[in-house]
Amino acid sequence: MSNEVTVLTCNVASFAIATLYYYWRDVYQAKRLKERVLRQRVAYMLWAVANQMD
Repeated sequence: MSNEVTVLTCNVASFAIATLYYYWRDVYQAKRLKERVLRQRVAYMLWAVANQMD
C-alpha cells in the first residue's frame, strides 16, 4: 500500500508541475506574440513614412 501511495504522489506531482509549466508557456507565448506584432507594425509604419519622404 505504501508503495502505491508513493507512486501516486509522484504522478500527481508530475502532473501538477507539467500543468503549471504549460500554462506559463501559453501565457508567455501570447505575450511574445503581441510584442512581435507590435514591433512589426511600428517597423512598417516607419518604413512607410521613410518612403513618403523620398
